[in-house]
This record gives sequence, C-alpha cells and structure tokens, in this order.
Amino acid sequence: MHVETLTRQCFFHFAICLRSTAILVATCLAAVSTFAAEPQHGYSYFSDLKYPSDMPHFDYVNPNAPQGGSTSMGIVGTFNSFNHLSDKGVVGAYVGGAMMYDSLMRTAEDQHGTYYALLADSILVADDLSWVQYTLREGAYWHDGVPITMEDILWTFDLYKNRASYGLRSSYRPIDRVEQTGPRSFRFIFGDDVEKTRHLVSQTATFTPMPKHYWETRDHTVTMVEPPLGSGPYRIIDIDPGRSYTLKRVPDYWGNDLNVNRGYYNFDRIEVMHFFDKNVMLQALKAGVFDYYRDQNESDVATAYEIEAKRRGLLKKETYQMGNAYGMHYGLVLNMRRPLFQDIRVREALTLAYNFEWQNRVYWYGGMERNHSHFARSGMQARGLPSDEEMALLAPFRNQVPSRVFTHPIEFEPNDAFGRNRDAMMQADKLLKEAGWVVRDQQRVRVDTGERMRFDIIIGYIDHERMMTPYVDSLRRLGIDVSLRRVENNLMVNRLRTYDYDTTMRKIYTFALPYPNRMRFQLTSRYADQPNMQNYSGLKDPVIDFLVEQVAGAATQHDMDIAGRALDRVLRWQFHIIPDGHPVGRHLVYWDRIGHPPLGGEYMNWTGFPHIWWFDAEKDARVKQGLAALEEEE
Repeated sequence: MHVETLTRQCFFHFAICLRSTAILVATCLAAVSTFAAEPQHGYSYFSDLKYPSDMPHFDYVNPNAPQGGSTSMGIVGTFNSFNHLSDKGVVGAYVGGAMMYDSLMRTAEDQHGTYYALLADSILVADDLSWVQYTLREGAYWHDGVPITMEDILWTFDLYKNRASYGLRSSYRPIDRVEQTGPRSFRFIFGDDVEKTRHLVSQTATFTPMPKHYWETRDHTVTMVEPPLGSGPYRIIDIDPGRSYTLKRVPDYWGNDLNVNRGYYNFDRIEVMHFFDKNVMLQALKAGVFDYYRDQNESDVATAYEIEAKRRGLLKKETYQMGNAYGMHYGLVLNMRRPLFQDIRVREALTLAYNFEWQNRVYWYGGMERNHSHFARSGMQARGLPSDEEMALLAPFRNQVPSRVFTHPIEFEPNDAFGRNRDAMMQADKLLKEAGWVVRDQQRVRVDTGERMRFDIIIGYIDHERMMTPYVDSLRRLGIDVSLRRVENNLMVNRLRTYDYDTTMRKIYTFALPYPNRMRFQLTSRYADQPNMQNYSGLKDPVIDFLVEQVAGAATQHDMDIAGRALDRVLRWQFHIIPDGHPVGRHLVYWDRIGHPPLGGEYMNWTGFPHIWWFDAEKDARVKQGLAALEEEE
C-alpha cells in the first residue's frame, strides 16, 4: 500500500546531481531573466504566480470548512518506526511529512510546480541559479514551545547532507553549503560543478527543518516508536505498535492563521489503522470500523462495496480523474542484474506473454487502461512515431538504442480479451529460441547447457497474487519454471533495498512535472547498484542518463515535454518493465460523515485526504441513525 500524501512529500526531498552538459547549461542561462530580482512570496517553475501574497486562501480548499471531530483511515501493512531519518525500519504514514513538520514552502495543487511561503516568509533566487535565499518566518515554534531558529536550519542541513539516510544524503549532494545571511535569512548555495536548474530551487522549497534540541540527544540512525517532536499541525498520540496510531491536532499550532493553511487540517483527530490482510480491512470498513480508504483494485471497486449501507447513501464510493498524469502505475519489474534478464529478447518475450486485455476484462472490469508510457496522461507521454523535435534529440544515439525507437509507434499491440494471446505467445517462443532457450520435454532450457529457465516473482499484496496467477500459467505454457511468492511487508522492504529478487511488482509513478530526484533514483546508471534506491530493474544506459538530465534541465514546459517523450521511447523499447495498466480514475470509499471540496483538476494529483477534508456533524448523525436502522432490520 502506498500512502499518497507521504509518498508525495518524500519525493520532494530527493535531488541527485549528475555531471552537467553544455546543452543544459546553455538552456538554463538563457532563461535566467525570468527570475525575480527581489524576494517573493512564492516560486513557480514555469509560469507566473497565480496568487498574490495577501490571498485569502487557495481556490481548491473550503475556507469555511468546520473544524473539529475525528476521522480514521485504513492501510494494508504495518510499521515499526517513527524515525524517517534512518534507513532502517518501516516508517509510519505521514511521519516526516506535512502533517507533522512544516517545510519552507507549500505546494499549490492548482498550478504546475508552484510553491508559496509557509515556514519561510520569502524566497529570493539568484539570476544565475547559483543560490536560493529564504527568510525564516517570525513566530514559528516546535510543539514543545521552543522557537524554530537559524540553529535548527543549519543543524538540519548538516544532518541531511552528512549523517541521515542514504536517500536524504543523496538529496542534498547538489547543495554545497548553507550560509546565514541575516538574523533570520539563509542561502542554499549549489556546488560549482552542479548544473543550475529550476528543479534545484523547487527542491530547496521543500526543505523541512528538524529540532536540534530534540535529536541531538537521540540516535537518528535507529528505529524508534517514540513520537518525534514536530512543528506541524498534528502530533502522534495513542500508539499501538504495528497496528495503529493517532494524529492529534495541535491547538496552538503556530501556523493556524496563515493564508496558505486556511481550509487545511480540519479534523481534531485522525486515526491511522493498519491491517495485515486487505480482505479483513474491507470487512472492517464496511462494518464502520474506520471512515476512509482509497481503493486501487478495480475488481474490489466494482464488486466489494455493494452493501445496503451504500445503497442507502451512508457509504460513498466516488471516482475522480486526479490531474493529468499517472506515470507507469503498476508494472512487473525485471531485475537486469540477473543474467537471465540481460538479454533484451528474453525481456521482450516475457512482455509479449502478458495478456493485459484479458486481465482487464476478467479482473479489472474494464476499469484500467494499458500502460504504453512511463508518463501516461502527461505532456511527456510519447504517442505514435517520433516528432521532428524528438528525432533531433535522439539522432546522435541512433546506434545506441533499439532501432524501433525511430521506426515503430510506442503503443503495444492489443491482445484478444476473450481468449489466449496465441499470436503473442508464438512471437515470444520465437524470441526465446533466438536467445538460445529451446523447449525439450516441455521444459524451456539453454540449447548449449540444458539449464532450466526459472525465476521467481515476489509480491506483497493479495491483489497482485491474483493478478499474476494467469501470467504465471502463460509462462509455464512456454516451458518456463516460474514461482509466485507473496512475502510480508518487512521482508519485501529489505529485499527491495538490496535488489534481492528476480522480478517484483512495483508502482512506477510520475507527476506531470517529474522530479529529477525520483527519475534519477529510478532510471539512471549511478543508482543502479546503490542500495535502498528505486532503480529496481538495474537500468544502466548512458542515453537514458542523458535524457533524464534533459528533462531535469528544461527551461520551458515545451522543452521538458519533448525530452520526456524521447526518454519515454527509449524506456519503452528497453522492456525492463512489463506494464500492466493505470486506472481510469481514483476511487474513494468513505462513510458519509466526512466531506471534501471539489476534487480533480488539471494539476491536482491527490485526493486531499485528510488535509483538506472535514467532519460533518449532521451527516455523522444521519449515518449513525442509518446504521442503527440497519441493525434493527437484521
């Protein structure tokens, strides 16, 4: 289970630097005139700021939302730590994110890559992008009443850059140092050998200070279940290790009256409940044990909630198109660190054997669309044949990438949704034979050694077990010895950290404005062998490395989209991931005692829960009456 808001916050913290190129430097220097020469209340990646400094609130929130009450949510999985600074343990949802800690700026959900001052009062960007300066807002303090000071800023940067988890250390590698420039102002100064891009500015905007006086007496490298000291709107209470904990609203939260917070943080209490089994969790939801769940299983969405409470309007099921980007969503990662998967013909054959159309009809009730792209529903999604601009970018690498990058549309050929994908299986058999894998006695073996073709698929969720079972059957029809193994969450985390798997199902997600940090972690050579990264397939391709940097350094959205489409094509023909599909929309199931503002929109990539939702006392009374009536009828 991926917790949407936590995931988004974690991505903002990652930024990795590769060597600069002349093209990137020239592009960035050509655009510096668009940056303000004086401090601003916000920062926008491509466009002008939508909101003035004295805005009353963001347009996408309900400024009059009632405050109070409680809500609860369900998560499949467990946790054993509240320390997000360590590489160890499974950290609870929302720990390290905006619910507990304030960052320098807040993301605007209705603009492309735009941030507004939160813990900082203002931002100033150097014309040559060599540094970013912030002024710390007056009156901010930790939950224990100790003021947030420049000492916390400087100490936290040293922690992130030199002593925290590998991901955090990598994130801050492009920043050479932080210098105090006034009583409450400081600069992030980027290294001389670092390419100066807008993304580096965006990544400093999400810098989240930690309390020095709290952490300097504790070991930040170990797991811990002690609630950490924060600065944000909530603190952790009522911990049941591995099962649940509660976020309680801080009544004297220093940022209560900020315009960027109006309409946010309306619940007094938010309980986060963990379940080891999704079926048990769904029964608990339908029984009213907790309030909210974002279901990502199309089969369950179509069939699991048709109960009397839903028919009477007590339990709500809603679907929204959230923004315009889904990325790859779920796909089966082939670990190219394994010798078996280093042959592209083997990877293509395994891709051909996957019948998405049958899966979508039988399991997903037509609720999915096939993933043809790493950047689905964004401007970076490649379509059809390459454009002239894409060709110009790819032409220098004609001999380094598969020829189909230039000659074939990116879309997969559809399979028969009502039968076996016979044609695709025959193509797969041909490719395997070309790669030296033949069938003897109904077993796929190496033609020269007789070695059996075998590998494991490890998964963490029962949904994926159901999803992979017919695929395993197809592979066995090709004579391949495949085992499907479901492992518990802690073991899965550790195996992912060390790339100890043959294949595994992962969610590959990108926003319409991708973060270079995540792209580098997932796709580039430098992080293919570093532990605890997200380059799960072990990609090591200098062309991909180059194109990732083209996306990272783009000065305009048009340039970013062109580079992204070129990158999309190279990734597609690597066959390093067997794509499944992405949902037509995002599905929310909740008891009608909580409310939300209008959801969806051009840039909104989250459901807003629980940040901008609220408790409705009148609706809660109606739900209780309805449930009581149902019990009497039984």
